[in-house]
Amino acid sequence: MERFSFKIIVSVILMFMCIFSFTVYAVTYESSNINEFEDIILKELNLTNANFNITYYGEYEDIENIMKTILKKDPYLRCTITSIKWSTSSTINGVYNVNIKATHILSASKRNETDKKIDDILSDIIKPNISDDEKVKVVHDYIVKNSKYDTSSVFYSDYDLLTEGKSVCNGYALLTYNMLKKLNIPVEFVFGTSNSQSHVWNMVKLGEYWFHLDTTWNDPVPDRDNTSSYNYYMLTDEEITKDHVIEENQNLPLTKIKYYNYLSNLSKSKTNLKNYVYTNLLIETGLNIYDEENTAITIEELSRILKEKIKNHPSNISIRFSESITNDNVNSAMSSLFKIDSISEISYDQITKDNTGDYKVLNLYIKYKEIPDSITTNLSDKIYNTATKIDLNVYANYGTRKINITKDVMIHPYDSNFLNISGDSLTFNNCGTHNLIFEFEGKKAVVNITALNAKGFEYITDKKPDNSINVMVFNKYIDFSSINQWPFIDNNRTLVPIRAVFEVLNCNVEWNDQNNSAVVQHDSTKIVISPNSQIAYVNGIAKKLDAPAKLVNNRIMVPLRFISESINKTVIWDELNKTILIY
Repeated sequence: MERFSFKIIVSVILMFMCIFSFTVYAVTYESSNINEFEDIILKELNLTNANFNITYYGEYEDIENIMKTILKKDPYLRCTITSIKWSTSSTINGVYNVNIKATHILSASKRNETDKKIDDILSDIIKPNISDDEKVKVVHDYIVKNSKYDTSSVFYSDYDLLTEGKSVCNGYALLTYNMLKKLNIPVEFVFGTSNSQSHVWNMVKLGEYWFHLDTTWNDPVPDRDNTSSYNYYMLTDEEITKDHVIEENQNLPLTKIKYYNYLSNLSKSKTNLKNYVYTNLLIETGLNIYDEENTAITIEELSRILKEKIKNHPSNISIRFSESITNDNVNSAMSSLFKIDSISEISYDQITKDNTGDYKVLNLYIKYKEIPDSITTNLSDKIYNTATKIDLNVYANYGTRKINITKDVMIHPYDSNFLNISGDSLTFNNCGTHNLIFEFEGKKAVVNITALNAKGFEYITDKKPDNSINVMVFNKYIDFSSINQWPFIDNNRTLVPIRAVFEVLNCNVEWNDQNNSAVVQHDSTKIVISPNSQIAYVNGIAKKLDAPAKLVNNRIMVPLRFISESINKTVIWDELNKTILIY
C-alpha cells in the first residue's frame, strides 16, 4: 500500500550584501533564536502557506539542521507536503534571510472545503451520547465503506477520498486522523512499510490504551461494496508487526492490551451501565471469536456452534477451532448448514491462525436464495408506558410477501437495565430510549424505543415549544406550559422546574414541608434540595451546587446539570437550537 514520498530540496545561495530584498509575494517574519525559527515554519506550513520568508539572527548551521528535519517534527505535515525547498542569503552583519517554498497536496481553499465536508459527515453519522469506541468504529466503517484503494496511485489526500472516492493509504490515514481529531479522540500517524512498500496508518487512544488502526488494509482490494474488514482494527504492536514494519525513531506510544481483552473487560464490568455497547462491539468487529462459546476444540463442538449460529440466518459466521480439526472435518461441518433451504452458497476465507497462534479461524460468508428487501417490526416511534407489555413481531419483507421471523432474527445485545425481550414479548424495566438492532440474512433494522412512566406523559411533546430555552429528554421535548413555568438561565446556569423534568426521568418527586425541601428519589439515589440553598444532599452527602435552587411562581427551580448527573444522565447543550439534551 504505497503512499506518496516527500522531497526536501535544499537550495543554498550565500550572498554578502548590505541590503537584501525578498520576493514581494512572500510574507516575511523575524526570529531571534532557533526555536522561534522552527515554530514559524511549522505554523506557516500548517496554515498551508506555500511561500514565506524568515529573517534569522543566528547560525547558518541551525538553519540547515532545521530544514533537513522539519517534516519529521510534524507527522501531519509529512502526510500533507510533497516537497519543500529553501534558499538563504546573508547580509554583512551575519543576518540570514531564508525563503521557504512548500508544495502542499491541498491548497488552503481545498483544505477548508475538506474540513467542511468532514464536519457535515460527522454531524450525520455521529449520534449524541455514544462512547469513543463507538465513534471510532463509525468513522472506520464510513471510510472503508465509502472508499476504494487507488491502485493507479493518482490520488493521495482525504479530499480525494471524499470527492473521488479513492486514494492511496496517505488519504485513508489523513481522513481517519482528521475525523477523529474533530471528535477529540487522540490519534497519531505511523510511518513504515508493508509488502515492502512505503505505508502510513494510524494509532488511536481509547480510555488509557493505544491501538493501531489501518483503515487502508481493512478496505479489501478489489473493493467490496458496503463491506468492512476488521483484521487491522485496534491492534497491538505485536499484532500489527506481523506484516507491517514500523519506521524507527517515531516516538510512538506503546500498546499495552489486546482490544479483545479491553472490550471484554468493559462488557463484563458491573459498574458500567452500558456494558451491552462493548458486547456489541465484540460481535460487530468479529472479536467475539475469542469468546469460549465461539471456540471449538472438537469436531462435535464445531458442528454444534455452526448449527447454533445459523439459526439467526447471518450473512457471515466466524469461529475458532483447534488445529486437531482437519479441513475435511471443517467441510463436513459446513455442509450440514445446507439443511436450511434458503441457503444458496457458502464460501470462506483462507483459513489462518488467530492472534494467539493456538487456533485456526474460520470465516464463512453465506448467500441466501432470496434476500429480504427489508426487515420491519410492529414497534413504532410512539412513546410507550413503562407498564406496557408489548407483543413483539419481526418480519422479513420479500416484495409483497411478509414472513414472521421473530424466532429466527438476531437481536443485538441491548440495555437490559431499560428493557427485556423474552421470546415474542418486550417489557420495560425503566424509562428511557434505546436503539434495538435486528439482523437477518444480511439485512439490519434499527428501531428506536422510548418509554416513560405514566406521570411523565403529561409533559412530553414532539413539537418544539416556542421558548428561549428548551429541554429534550429521550429525544422528546418537555412542554412546561401545564405548570406555567419555563427554564431560565441565572448566572450562566440553567434552572428548571424540578417536578416536570425529573418525573419524566422516572424519578419520584415530593415536597417535604417539615424540612422545606424537595426530595428526588431515583432507584437507590436520594437527593434533598432546599430553595435558596447552594448545598444539596445526595444519599446524605453534601454537594455544592453551581447555583442555588430558587422558588419561582411557587415552583422550585434547580440547577439542571447537577441533578441529571447525580442520577447518571448525560446532559448536552445544543447551542444551535438553544436546547438541553438529556440521555
